[in-house]
Amino acid sequence: MRKVQCLDIGNTTTKIGFFEGDKICKIKQIKTKNLISDSEKMIDLISKENGDLCYCSVVPNAEKSILKALNRFEGSIHAVTPSFCAGIPISYQNKKEIGSDRIANAIAAYFTLPLPAVVIDLGTATTFDIVTKDGGYEGGIILPGPQGFLDFLNENTALLPKVELSNERSLDIPYGKNTKDAMLAGVSLGFKSMINALIENLKNYLKKQHGNTPTFAICGGSSINLDFNHSILKENLTLIGLYLAYEFHCKEKD
Repeated sequence: MRKVQCLDIGNTTTKIGFFEGDKICKIKQIKTKNLISDSEKMIDLISKENGDLCYCSVVPNAEKSILKALNRFEGSIHAVTPSFCAGIPISYQNKKEIGSDRIANAIAAYFTLPLPAVVIDLGTATTFDIVTKDGGYEGGIILPGPQGFLDFLNENTALLPKVELSNERSLDIPYGKNTKDAMLAGVSLGFKSMINALIENLKNYLKKQHGNTPTFAICGGSSINLDFNHSILKENLTLIGLYLAYEFHCKEKD
């Protein structure tokens, strides 16, 4: 049974999934800032016994650091790119502008979800990726992640505090009775409404274009406990896309 390690280097969190066959048998993650300052933390997780490595990265410094630390890695290393994308069509105007994590999401959607599909990745940036049967990766939407709105308030005002999102914190009423809760209410309620409005707009457009209602899949590591209209949770979709890209490459070589 073939083993492969799939590494997703994100702005805030880096995640590695260990695959045996087509199943994820283990997942580990660290903060990306720790990966940059001490790449040995991730190297300790990557084992030569766990097979080749396929990765995506949106943080060039972290990518450079990890590749330098892997100079004695005995397996093969592959990066998802517009030319290493499991053969899916890409109809985006400038392929070089697409983040490799978004390509991985599109690969997973193309092969595992009913099409058309929209992948909503909730991270430091929130991205929507539109995937269709004929167009493959067609395009998307980019906006700040929920934590980004809170950081903006803290960094651009004199008095508003630094507030971190937490899955454990929920508001019983639709407004805050202190500054921290007021900020959390603004983000959680406002962000949800904004995402749902984008979902409705895409649902209507894609249904008109393709004749059936699109699939909406949520993934990503944002610490905000929200459910969105018409969506399903696919937490490890990016890792699955990396695995599928690797498998496609191996079959082409065989």
